[in-house]
Amino acid sequence: MAVIYLAGGFFLGLEEYFSRITGVTDTTVGYANGQVESTNYQLIHQTDHAETVHVTYDENLVSLREILLYYFRVINPLSINKQGNDVGRQY
Repeated sequence: MAVIYLAGGFFLGLEEYFSRITGVTDTTVGYANGQVESTNYQLIHQTDHAETVHVTYDENLVSLREILLYYFRVINPLSINKQGNDVGRQY
């Protein structure tokens, strides 16, 4: 098993998207890279964390390259503080 953390818009939508990919065995939402060690959904605007999805996948069924190709289908890496209709620093 391998893991990767990905951020790109509302984390529950991204989690649902990755949970449907063959070879992905688990997804969990969380927060990463903030100014303080921990946060929650109510405080995220103050802590600068990004909404993040922890993806566990079986490398025998799906490669990291494939995971990233799926990822870049749904996010815009050039968009700052916005992904689709999701606007804010946490996206």
